[in-house]
Amino acid sequence: MSTSTVKVQFIQHRQPPLDSGTYTVEVEQKVKTEGSNKIPEQTFSKELTFYVDGHRFAPLTPDVIYAVFPPAGNLGEYSNALPHIILKRGTLPWERTIKSTNSDLPWLALLLFQESEKPEPQTIKLKELKATSDNTKFPTFIDEPGQNDEDVVTVIDVPKNILEKILPPEKDLTLLASVNQITNEKNESLSEPLATILGNRLPKKGEVSTVHLVALEERYDKDSGEFDYQGAGPNDFIRLVSLASWSFTCVNSKHNFDALLKEIDREPDTLRLPSEGNNPAKQYLDLGYVPLHHALRQGDKTVSWYHSPLSTGQSQDNLTAPVPIADQLMRYDPNTGMFDVSYAMAWQLGRMLTLQNQPLAVEIFNWKRSKAQDLHQIQQQVLHLPFQSTTETNGDLSTAIANWFQDLELLKNVPFNYLVPDTRLLPPESLRFFWIDSYWVDCLQDGAFSVGRVTKEDLRLDVQSRSLQRSKTQSDKTITGFLLHSEVVSGWPGLEIEGYATPVTGNNFVGPENKLTILRRDLLSDNILLCFFAGEVKTLDLSIKGSSVNCGVDPVDPIKKGSPITKGLRNLDGKQTTGNIEVPFRNQDLGVINIEEMTNRLKEGLKSPDNFTSAQFAATMIEGSPKVRFVARG
Repeated sequence: MSTSTVKVQFIQHRQPPLDSGTYTVEVEQKVKTEGSNKIPEQTFSKELTFYVDGHRFAPLTPDVIYAVFPPAGNLGEYSNALPHIILKRGTLPWERTIKSTNSDLPWLALLLFQESEKPEPQTIKLKELKATSDNTKFPTFIDEPGQNDEDVVTVIDVPKNILEKILPPEKDLTLLASVNQITNEKNESLSEPLATILGNRLPKKGEVSTVHLVALEERYDKDSGEFDYQGAGPNDFIRLVSLASWSFTCVNSKHNFDALLKEIDREPDTLRLPSEGNNPAKQYLDLGYVPLHHALRQGDKTVSWYHSPLSTGQSQDNLTAPVPIADQLMRYDPNTGMFDVSYAMAWQLGRMLTLQNQPLAVEIFNWKRSKAQDLHQIQQQVLHLPFQSTTETNGDLSTAIANWFQDLELLKNVPFNYLVPDTRLLPPESLRFFWIDSYWVDCLQDGAFSVGRVTKEDLRLDVQSRSLQRSKTQSDKTITGFLLHSEVVSGWPGLEIEGYATPVTGNNFVGPENKLTILRRDLLSDNILLCFFAGEVKTLDLSIKGSSVNCGVDPVDPIKKGSPITKGLRNLDGKQTTGNIEVPFRNQDLGVINIEEMTNRLKEGLKSPDNFTSAQFAATMIEGSPKVRFVARG
């Protein structure tokens, strides 16, 4: 069986259907009669005006930004990476232009500032932007429809002597914005096009770097192509509108994607605490139990065992019938004198979660009352028709009730401390595999179904209708998964996750017939990722999403100080090839790359007959996408 091919296509630009501005539409219609002059010829005309509102001054909202790299607030070895931002609106960089004579030029640029250069962002109103002081330069502009003086903008004031060293010239800007399109082997689009804007400056190791996405609309001279500093002196400030910004710290190579995952903690491989020589407790600890304080109903206090539904092994237990109260699910070990409250807690949690959802609780109660009436009517019929033996009732559930129990099946809405009851089970930079304890889930669902179960008659009716509330999709299937607590989760959003039912080592190929379906994938916090698979996962592959692969130069060898910075050659189809080029700089001390000259050297190195556009530049500048493989232990 062949695998489907997914690829990232780089496109030079994506022009909006209409540029920002005011448009007028004129419509004219002539009416006349054929073969008669009774009705004179008449002409009707209509003129309509509309305005196309492209983004201009307002800060970008989070829903517009797909991802940034290096990740915001992260620590990592990024000294060879060009910062970039990926925008969900593929036309955004070309909705305006840096000069009116060329609409193909992007109007956005990424500027990287080192800690000592970092400008302080200011939030001001549009009327204050118009009244910029003499020693702070910002061009005059005219309000567009929908704008008013009270609109809020974010600006940064950058000294001219710094800005002129780091600001990309016009030709570099053209090469730093492109579009990513994810397609299949038939070149059919699999997602909306994403716009990517690259920076032109490498971060400095050991420092905090701040990146600003700035607007440069009409800031370049239409004749010379140079940025218009409006006669500013070296120490004057140039005001720029900042649409987005983030910071990160460039440290050592231990914080790379693959380095973080290769050093991930897998001891133990599942969610369990070390026994630390405590033999009586070992049998419980090895099964994922933790000791918790337990207040008994009579007011006494003790310590009891609890384990989460994320089990160290596959459960063989089944809940055969509903229970009246949670205490019925408590287990007592006379050898240790301790209770196991795991399933009682699951039952009580299911009941509390459902009662907390008051509309749903009422709906379940009313549904059960209707079933009770149906059963009573059938019993009366059986008394008068002794040969009629059927006692089936209509088991249809409302969508809300069915969805609630299906969500509980996948442990949705279950608080984190029930899943990981002790922080030592999932320390930072750790990976833990697990089985879903189906008996724990049964108890959770039965607790949810217990709403309205008060009398013995209620319990008897629940016994007859218990099977109606269970999920019909996953109730009889094995579910396994993993918890990942790592900087990788926050640093690389949209991780590619692939789970397989076959244990595979190295870079061996795994067939799609062994690939498992992901049932649930959720971020439980910024750094914790939860994933469920339908089946037993034995091989797990984690990789960077193709559309968020970063661009950069070759890593610098710390031993060979003073050696030139190079870039390995990559063909336009994305495949690495032999050879490299020396990276040209506009200012090497500041890490500012000469992008135009870089494209010329890449073109010569690859012996390409065509001139490079931003699409070819992005394709040749991408760094390899590492894939890290984990094999679950038996």
